[in-house]
Amino acid sequence: MSKKLFSAVILLVLLAVLVACETETGIAKDIVDQEPDFRVSAAQMVADYEASESAADDMYKGQVVVVTGVISEVYRGFLYTPYVELEAGVRCSFSDNEDPVMITLEEGQTISMKGRGDRLLFGVELRGCTVEEP
Repeated sequence: MSKKLFSAVILLVLLAVLVACETETGIAKDIVDQEPDFRVSAAQMVADYEASESAADDMYKGQVVVVTGVISEVYRGFLYTPYVELEAGVRCSFSDNEDPVMITLEEGQTISMKGRGDRLLFGVELRGCTVEEP
């Protein structure tokens, strides 16, 4: 296979993967008006995953979750995605639309965030998060 053809195939595969991925903004828009399936503390959610990852995935993955905990870090990760990490080990990814809210967040602050349960990767992951009003 020529280098040009190989490069074109790789480019098309990467483009298809990017198009197939849901964005944080898209997820947030999908769940903004949905009532949460679960309201849980970050510590309880992590404990559920520590007890049984598969059972916790069955419970939380794909569900709308409001999680409450203490912020340990606010940062930008891979592809400059904004994240809030909670002390218990829950990591919430946000869209860039949430930047005005995120700049007001501080480490040590107790917060509730609404997102879609995703998986256990670098902690328990929630996607498409927004800050819930107290």
